Amino acid sequence: MNMKEFLDQYVKALVRSMKRVMPQDQVQQAIQRAITALMTKTNSTKTNQETFMEHFLQGTKHSQQDLLFAFNNFYNNEYKGLRAYTKPHPVAKEVVHQLAGWGYRLILATNPLYPRHAILERMKWAGVDNAPWELITTYEDYHYCKPNPGFFAELLAKIGLDGAQALMVGNNTNEDLSASALGIRTYLATDNLIDRGNSAYKPDFKGKLSDLPACLTQI
Repeated sequence: MNMKEFLDQYVKALVRSMKRVMPQDQVQQAIQRAITALMTKTNSTKTNQETFMEHFLQGTKHSQQDLLFAFNNFYNNEYKGLRAYTKPHPVAKEVVHQLAGWGYRLILATNPLYPRHAILERMKWAGVDNAPWELITTYEDYHYCKPNPGFFAELLAKIGLDGAQALMVGNNTNEDLSASALGIRTYLATDNLIDRGNSAYKPDFKGKLSDLPACLTQI
């Protein structure tokens, strides 16, 4: 996907859907406030969902129950229309199933900014929903977001591995490569590369997603 286009359309769709709950200008402000809170949080006392809800609702008279109902309605309806702004990677499904066939444990370590049903929907769009994922990271279960190393620490604890036993594959030079802070080796997929020039990390391996299986045979 073109991330900027997708996020623009996501915000527009959410604003339209939430108009029954709060004025449109307030929705945009609430989204920005909540996402900023998630990306800058430094403590693990609340899940990302709890943090998102708390900051989204600041200054409103609505309850978390009101918001959850509105969000569920959005993700079950309008959100699905955003598929038009995405297309499946031509080899993603093939590569994922190939690695599973080789016995690799598969973790979908997406940034936990969204609820589980939103991530599952996007997995359908990408054609990887039927892979044997051991774990999928969503905002209900995690307390930090990339590039905070706390995200990867929490993930490693859940799967019972240390960093040296894992490989992070991703296309974001800051968010994904930050896994190296936990000793996780990284593979930077140059397909749809996201590089904002703000990363202090270097990948251990680099190439197209289609090159990943061959790379793994050399590790």
